[in-house]
Amino acid sequence: MTDASTHQPLHDSPPAHDGAAVEVPVTRPFEGFTYLKKEWIDQEEGIEKVTFHMTLGPVNLAADWSRTQSFVMMPEWGSIPLRRTWIVRLPTHYEGQDHYLFHYFFQAQFTEGRERISPTFSQLVVPREFEYIDHSGEIIHVRLHWSVGPWSYPQDTELEVDGIEWGSEFSVSHALYRGHDPLYQKGRSLIMKRLPVPRRFRGLIWAPRGSEVVYCFQTVRFDGTVTTTHWDNNFGRDYALTI
Repeated sequence: MTDASTHQPLHDSPPAHDGAAVEVPVTRPFEGFTYLKKEWIDQEEGIEKVTFHMTLGPVNLAADWSRTQSFVMMPEWGSIPLRRTWIVRLPTHYEGQDHYLFHYFFQAQFTEGRERISPTFSQLVVPREFEYIDHSGEIIHVRLHWSVGPWSYPQDTELEVDGIEWGSEFSVSHALYRGHDPLYQKGRSLIMKRLPVPRRFRGLIWAPRGSEVVYCFQTVRFDGTVTTTHWDNNFGRDYALTI
């Protein structure tokens, strides 16, 4: 079994909680979910299935297994020894907190009826802010393309530029469904021309502390008529850091 331009990551962001009444966290670029690939490798013959059990909980409290989510892991047929995987979806916040614990264990069931249960693993999920600095003044969008682990499950996070309010008309909060709208692109471009250069683009991701994150950047330029995209991937070597 295994459990597998200028830019820089910044510091963790503070938690958001308002006493007993949990407020909806302020959305920042691009909060949503983090996807992790968990893996089991068969070390014995006769395993019928492996179930992945997980629960989330507050920091410094024991796991509450009454809120367990369970998933049968998918075999990757043809791998020797057989590898089984499951993609875990983690939220950015748990009960209003942006730091929380992710608990999980594996349950292997054998064809003759016996089972084997792994130890319980616990990981602290934390936010990490990334920054991309545009010295040219030509970029209107920056997308962080990243994965926990060596591109095991890539995902994208939009970065917002300092000077455009998140959720405003030309914020990247609308890029998902207006990214190809020329009026949106022109309006965002006009607003960005008023911003000083260099411009800083920022965004948050969430991942278990101690995880390696590999990443690169996709940048978008707009000349008033067409958009062009470019990749900043460290000359093909990508970037990496440990959360």
